[in-house]
Amino acid sequence: QACVARVDGRGVAPWACAATEREVASLPPAEVMAAGAAAPLAKKAEAFLKRSRKWDSEFLCLGSKQQEAFSVPRPEELLPRITANLDYFCVNYCICLTLFAIIAIVVYPQLLVLVCVFSVLWYMLLTRPSHIKVQVGALLVTKKHLQMCLGVVNGLVVFFLACITIFATIGASLLAVLCHAAFRNVPSKAKDKMAEEEAREP
Repeated sequence: QACVARVDGRGVAPWACAATEREVASLPPAEVMAAGAAAPLAKKAEAFLKRSRKWDSEFLCLGSKQQEAFSVPRPEELLPRITANLDYFCVNYCICLTLFAIIAIVVYPQLLVLVCVFSVLWYMLLTRPSHIKVQVGALLVTKKHLQMCLGVVNGLVVFFLACITIFATIGASLLAVLCHAAFRNVPSKAKDKMAEEEAREP
């Protein structure tokens, strides 16, 4: 790409552009690929977070109208209400699940140690070149094999050392999400969206 930076309205000197290009070219391929993939992921994450609803007036119904508050649904309303709220508050629910996971990691030191150790191991493995090969006796192990082995070890260690904690956290977080989705009245905006979708259907 051409160097388009400006300093006091003037173009950057050609030697500066060449130096920048040399710096980029000197980076390892893994870092160049990571930098190229980070921008689209950041944009997707930003677009996803923009769908978050207001926590006070919409999610918690603080100061909202009575029809927007919480209520016990009738049996025939339960499933449609949960479906509509899961779709409307999906970003808020994802944030809540993330908070549950962070709290569990902080509260349980054993889980915190596992997360730190395996995060370092995965980072060290994923940042290696894709063509890396390790000689283990008579076997030649590729990066894909190393990823599979680390995944199996990761799963077994977590299952035997933190199984109860993880399942308890998942169960508590999902229960909280489902309770909110069941008792929260469907917002008027979500109802309008559902009406539009039903009108589009033949």
